[in-house]
Amino acid sequence: MKTILYSIALLSLSSLGVSAQSTARKAVPPTHAVRPIAKATQPTTKAAQPVAKATPVAATKPTPEAQPVAQAQPVAQTAPKPAAPVLSSVHAKAVLSSSDRTAYLNAGIGLAAYGAGGIPIGISFEKTIRDNISVGGSVDYSRYGYNYGGYKWHYNFIYVGARASYHLGELLNVGNDKFDPYAGVSLGFRHASYKDTYGYSNDYYSPYSSGLYLGIHLGSRYMFSEKIGGFAEVGYGVSALRLGVSAKF
Repeated sequence: MKTILYSIALLSLSSLGVSAQSTARKAVPPTHAVRPIAKATQPTTKAAQPVAKATPVAATKPTPEAQPVAQAQPVAQTAPKPAAPVLSSVHAKAVLSSSDRTAYLNAGIGLAAYGAGGIPIGISFEKTIRDNISVGGSVDYSRYGYNYGGYKWHYNFIYVGARASYHLGELLNVGNDKFDPYAGVSLGFRHASYKDTYGYSNDYYSPYSSGLYLGIHLGSRYMFSEKIGGFAEVGYGVSALRLGVSAKF
């Protein structure tokens, strides 16, 4: 009897367990609905890991910027060069450089020779060294003689001298670059030689002789072009009048 009652009790309990399980299954939602969110349940890796302690940095030497800047040494000041003195009108004729100098070459003939006969022909050369002042030299040659019945005699005259001229264009306010008036002086030596048909080299009765000569001249030059012009001079020295052509360099 006890055995039957025990069996009945087990059946009752088992039926109650089955009904309880079915009820529980109905109450539990589907698996995907109740699965917990990973982010909500599991801590993040960054939050979970402990923060590493900062390693102390070893002290380093100060950078060059931290070093004191050396003071600049004072630069020695040089004394200013004195300004070139301004020349007065008296000293305004400064010496010209070689590039600013002008050269003149005259070639011509002379009329009415002094202390000799014939018609001197010659050249003169001058070059400017200061404003309105030029210096140079001259060479002239003249022949004077006589021929009658087969008898001949003649003189040869050679003039070599130095000359200087002052150009008057600025002083006279000419205002024309082609016109160049000038005046000057000359000093030189005249050599006279005589010869005739008989071979005599000395003429005892002639007044012509060698010696120094001093001359003055007043002239003008007119340039027909930039390089070529003409000139005329009057004065005392080689001849009373000289005419010819002039070249400018």
